[in-house]
Order: sequence, then structure tokens, then C-alpha cells
Amino acid sequence: MKEKESNLLLYGVLIGSLIGAGVAVYLSSKFICSYRKNKRDRKHKFYEGIDDIFDTKPGDGSDEDTSIDKETEEGIIDELFSRTN
Repeated sequence: MKEKESNLLLYGVLIGSLIGAGVAVYLSSKFICSYRKNKRDRKHKFYEGIDDIFDTKPGDGSDEDTSIDKETEEGIIDELFSRTN
């Protein structure tokens, strides 16, 4: 009788550990996928913001005061890409 109880306890521990490991792998993969998606979205938003800064359309009605000369544009680009996260 003692041997059956011991085997039952051993089987319970093994099955529980397998289920726990499966849940851990599933949740960690979901976390990693969502992290990568958020990182990709932030990167796209960053580059869209840069495009919006330097987007000049003819006939836009923009004044010369709001336009950016080449030297200032290069300075802004250098400043943006010289920063670390």
C-alpha cells in the first residue's frame, strides 16, 4: 500500500512539473512576441516622426521661417542618432 501511494505522489509531481513548464514556456513566448511587436512599433513611430520633420511638399504654403536648411537638418540627424537608449 505504501508503494502505491509513493508512486502516485511521484506521478503527480512529474505531471505537475510538466504542466508548469508548459505554462511557463507559453507565457514567456507570448511576452517575447509582444515585446518584439512593441519595439518594432516604437521604431516605426520614430522613423515616421523623422519623416514628418523633414517632409517638405511643394505648394504646401509653408514659409521660409518654417523650412529647415541643410546644415540644421544634418545637425538634427546627428543629434538623434548619437543618443543611446
